[in-house]
Amino acid sequence: MSTTDRSTARARNRLIFLGALALMATMGLAARLWELTVVDGAEFREEAEKRLAQTALKETVRGSILDRLGRVIAKDVPVWEVAIDYGVIDGSWVRDRAKRTARKVYGRSLWGRLSHDARDSTIELCLMREEEARNEMLDQVALYCDIPRAQIDEKIEIIRAQVQKRADVIWAKQREALTAKLGHDPGDTFHPQPIYEQKSSHVIARQVSETAAFALRKVGDLFPNSVRVIDSMLRVRPWESADVSLSQKTLPKPIRKAGEANIHVLGVFDHVLGTIREETWAEDLERRPFVKSDGTIDLGGYRPGPDLVGGRGLEASYEDWLRGIRGQKETRLETGQIKEVESIWGRDLKLTIDIELQAHVQAILNPEFGLTKVQEWHHSGGDGLPLGMPLASAAVIVEVESGEILALGSWPTLADAAGMSASDLFRLQPGVNRASEAVYPPGSIVKPLVYVGAVGAGKFSLAGAVECKGHYFPEFKDRARCWIYRPQFSMTNHSAQTGGPLTVESATSRSCNIFFYTVAHKFGLRPLVDWYKSLGVGMTLGTGLQGPLPAAQRGVGGESIGMIPNEEQMLNIEARHDVFTPIIMGIGQGPIAWTPLQAANAFATLARGGKILDAHIIQDAAALPPDRRTGHLDMPAEACRRALEGLRQAVEDKHGTGHHIKYGDGSQEPIISIPGITIYGKTGTAQAPPLPMDDNGDGKSDRSVKGIDHAWFVGLAAKKGAKPKYAIAVLVERGGSGGKAAGPIAGQIIRALLDDEYFSDENNAEITNKGAEIEQFSPSQDPQPPEPEASEGEVAP
Repeated sequence: MSTTDRSTARARNRLIFLGALALMATMGLAARLWELTVVDGAEFREEAEKRLAQTALKETVRGSILDRLGRVIAKDVPVWEVAIDYGVIDGSWVRDRAKRTARKVYGRSLWGRLSHDARDSTIELCLMREEEARNEMLDQVALYCDIPRAQIDEKIEIIRAQVQKRADVIWAKQREALTAKLGHDPGDTFHPQPIYEQKSSHVIARQVSETAAFALRKVGDLFPNSVRVIDSMLRVRPWESADVSLSQKTLPKPIRKAGEANIHVLGVFDHVLGTIREETWAEDLERRPFVKSDGTIDLGGYRPGPDLVGGRGLEASYEDWLRGIRGQKETRLETGQIKEVESIWGRDLKLTIDIELQAHVQAILNPEFGLTKVQEWHHSGGDGLPLGMPLASAAVIVEVESGEILALGSWPTLADAAGMSASDLFRLQPGVNRASEAVYPPGSIVKPLVYVGAVGAGKFSLAGAVECKGHYFPEFKDRARCWIYRPQFSMTNHSAQTGGPLTVESATSRSCNIFFYTVAHKFGLRPLVDWYKSLGVGMTLGTGLQGPLPAAQRGVGGESIGMIPNEEQMLNIEARHDVFTPIIMGIGQGPIAWTPLQAANAFATLARGGKILDAHIIQDAAALPPDRRTGHLDMPAEACRRALEGLRQAVEDKHGTGHHIKYGDGSQEPIISIPGITIYGKTGTAQAPPLPMDDNGDGKSDRSVKGIDHAWFVGLAAKKGAKPKYAIAVLVERGGSGGKAAGPIAGQIIRALLDDEYFSDENNAEITNKGAEIEQFSPSQDPQPPEPEASEGEVAP
């Protein structure tokens, strides 16, 4: 090979080598480019998007809860909240500031020539300074919010843990989706995308003052992207308490006074209205998360940390109705472009309740007024309770024509609990709404309802008459007796008093057990159980207290179903040839129990002649459960008329069990006497279980008080000559006699309806004297013999 050829070959080899080097360099650059754009691209793009897009939520307004006249019971009002950016929470705010500070120290050009180790060392030095800045910022937040710094730190850690837990779940789903797409685990190439909560601010303080809000905005300017002051909402309740003045001129004689009683009512409507939580729980995040499992955002969903959430009562059962949907504002920092989604306010919930009447009823039930504490005229019997001891109670008012609930009172209220001793808390259990959640044997108040049902079923004749012999079974004088059967008082039966058999009118007014034992026996166990079910026992009424859901999806709070024998129990009764249980069910004893609300509802149905229009507390039909009952019960008109006449006699005729109170000095006076108003009422005493007593306040029962009955009064009120307009049910736990304990409360409630002009659409001069004094009459005017100390619904053991 010539010298020239060898030179040419060497030159060609050098070019090939240089080309190979260039190719290798290009391939290295390409690989690095691939790593930056493809492998790490998602992470860098996400980080870039995070820095270029700033997202802020726009608060919504929770729907208001209003009474029947539009008065506010609960509503949102504007307040300021303080929120911390998530970067402050997870520490990335400190790291980002440290990096920026380090770059400023060296300048862009010199920083680019530093090694990775030199950069990391510089950033590490700056971290301490920025951590001090974070502490300074949080100290000022704690100062202006008037919250201990330790509490701020605790809230921050709770939010961080909640958000991280949620991120782990979402990232696991993201990784699963990518694995399914690639066909193998992505390994280190998987870079989880930050979830929404990691790019947002989180509330740590609510309802700060205007001064604090102004100061914290300055803190936010001093420390960018750290603390924000947010316009938000606070739930307020104008009727958390009320002062009510009640006339004492119409009280029973021993406690009657000339002036007025000024009652400070706590928790006017709190059992029904319920409570609001200001923190989300795990169950909220699970039921409706702000960020769904697929990464999409539900602006009406729940986020970790502070939020307004219904805790119990209507606030909880209508949570989805009342809760609004947040808006969102996204600002692109590189362009200034703003994208907004407007918030949607929650829907208002209008109730059938008259909140002023509700306050009036709660004041009447308050022991300070004197009617719901042990009084000498109650004749409680049994082991007895000390005079003056407060008694738990409930009262319900239902408008007959519409089925609307005007008042749903229960004492003690939730708010009353704060001022109670440990012993009273144990005995009175203020957490229970006794009007709709607690169940009691109905006792004698069901008697006219049983008669109407038996007539409608063809089991008992309309004009049927029964002779009262004092005991139902000829061979047993100590069981299934009439309450009047007291040979030692020369009182053996009602027929001896009336001179012959009793019809439903005289049997109802005198509350003759024998008459209704007979009706129940002819009715039969299964038809009687079915009749009770048709009256609403054994089911919820769809009142709205449990929200708008159908029965199968409702919870257990707010409204009880009562108690009625099931198929197994009825088979057991039949198998043992038990004739006692079916007949005592005819007087509201045995395996049956209901709520005061169910009692008022049943009497309203009677007043409507059988038309089913179950009681409800929500005015908007769209907000009521879709499976509410309709139809008509078989209540013959004449049977209803005769039953109502018996109820009228029970209150207005001197032989009626609801007519008068007799005092220890031998004097007596009417239980209810209101000019211009006709009362159709039934008293009842219902056997109560032993009452556990905590004498030393340790939360445990020390003894039990036995033999004291619950007291019932259930009735209808009408303007004279008109149809019954309101159904009223009153229950006093361990009140003893229904007429003596519950009757005066019912009278005061009817006066409250009168005072609040609920009879004004049938105005008449007869009812203008709202403060009518109680009529009195001499014992010599009453032809009846002395009353024994006995329960009208008595059942022998």
